[in-house]
Amino acid sequence: MAPLVAFLLSLNLLELIHGASGVTIISSDKDVEVNEFDKATLPCEYVLERGTQARLEWKRIAGEHISFVYFGEQIVEKYRERATMLGHSIELQRVTRADTATYRCEVTAKQDVKIFAEISFKLVVLVPPATPTCKVPSSAMSGSTVELVCKESEGSPPSVYTWYKDNVVLMDVSAKASTANNVSYTLNRSAGTLRFNPVRKSNSGTYYCEAHNKVGRSERCSLKFMQIKSRSAKSNAATRTNTPPAGEDFKHTKSFVI
Repeated sequence: MAPLVAFLLSLNLLELIHGASGVTIISSDKDVEVNEFDKATLPCEYVLERGTQARLEWKRIAGEHISFVYFGEQIVEKYRERATMLGHSIELQRVTRADTATYRCEVTAKQDVKIFAEISFKLVVLVPPATPTCKVPSSAMSGSTVELVCKESEGSPPSVYTWYKDNVVLMDVSAKASTANNVSYTLNRSAGTLRFNPVRKSNSGTYYCEAHNKVGRSERCSLKFMQIKSRSAKSNAATRTNTPPAGEDFKHTKSFVI
């Protein structure tokens, strides 16, 4: 048993010695944010346990789509005109919103105990929002459900939205709070929706919206007026079926002589 115990102890000792050994990336994995058309540097510095040879690859990940940026010791053709290797790091020139994605540096060192290491960066190209479009019905009947929509697709990161009624900002109100405070709307700033359930005559007015993100604020959309009409008693009565009063006998209006 003594040789076996000695062997196990030696394995434990080797594990302690080499537990942190192998190829190691020493760069920070913080996200990178740059303004559109500026340059972005994605750092990837590493140290090897043994030797000086390692295989380096850079990949771009957007959703389920993965493509190479650096492979086979060269920048792939798509990026050659605007990408430069700075040691093991990569610098992208004139970035656009289309470059927003996750970029992963992968290092393989076959001579090391731990032969593989990787680091990922989320590159966010900052773009101010465009002037949004706002969809506001010109009229609606009181008591119905009405939804106003504000949307723009240029901003990066994605915009949040602010709605105004008669030049007064509408504050966030959750569905629960709207019921408790007798407020007839709920506002979703991320989706840009302003929902009235039910809409009331007092909700008539001029509406517009703005989009904003960490880069800036958009121009407001065109002003739209929404008129809420009351349901009249006459229109309600027209929807009901007339029936004779209960207990009233049917009366002939004509006599027939045989």
